[in-house]
Amino acid sequence: MGTANVGHGIVVGIDGSDSALDAARWAACVARRLGEPIDLVHVHPPTSGDGTDPSEEAVLTAAEAAVRGAVDRVEVRRSTPSGKPDRVLTDLSREARMIVLGHTTTTEWESMIRRSDVVSVANHAECPVVTWRSRDGFQPPDGRPVVVGVDGTEVSESAVEHAFATAVALEAPLVAIHTWTEQSTLTYGEGSRFTDWTAYVEHRREEMKSHTSGHTERFPDVAVSYRVERGKPDIVLLEESKSAQLVVVGSHGRSPLAAAVVGSSSQGLIHHSCCPVMICRAHHRSETEAH
Repeated sequence: MGTANVGHGIVVGIDGSDSALDAARWAACVARRLGEPIDLVHVHPPTSGDGTDPSEEAVLTAAEAAVRGAVDRVEVRRSTPSGKPDRVLTDLSREARMIVLGHTTTTEWESMIRRSDVVSVANHAECPVVTWRSRDGFQPPDGRPVVVGVDGTEVSESAVEHAFATAVALEAPLVAIHTWTEQSTLTYGEGSRFTDWTAYVEHRREEMKSHTSGHTERFPDVAVSYRVERGKPDIVLLEESKSAQLVVVGSHGRSPLAAAVVGSSSQGLIHHSCCPVMICRAHHRSETEAH
């Protein structure tokens, strides 16, 4: 269940890209609803010179203007630390409530053979990481649902907890989805293709309700629906991302190469989702106190 040890501030990685500006706009909307400040962070390589490069300040000024244009009355803080972006942002995640980044510019294959800052931060951060994705540019929070993948694991529990808290902040309905294939059940084989799976699906739905009962009691204003879908989780959640405003998943923090070998829903969503994706790991602090 939740803890009171919630980080403070929503950190947004700013690299000068349009995607980062949209990420900042979205983060500002969430920060306003949570009563949190926005930390706009532009990481630059270590240099021997003193002072801040004017071009770096211009990047942050553009990001702050994007934030102010999206939301009024939100505290904005700016910083230009030096170092490797993924390491700096991962360090900041120890105290932050959330990290928000633009979308990765690498393909899944490229992420396996060369470093992606977005993938690296998502795999190592100590708070939830949101990677901004959209087919239609920036859209403020609206009536579309928050979708969370549920599989009964510890990382899934973390995702569920953060999904409830975020749904409260966004005033959005929550859709909890469990996926299954014949190979994921205890019995499978040639004959199982013709089995009536109705009882199994209903059992899984009731199981989800039982596992989330503590969250529904804590967040009674969240309208929750439960669905059990046949199919691979990455395929099902990618389809759901077309009509959701946020997809929340747990992650074991595997490397891109390991994820490619054993499969990873979070890695696939990072590269292909149609809406922002929140990645949560098992040790993440809970956001149980939405303001």
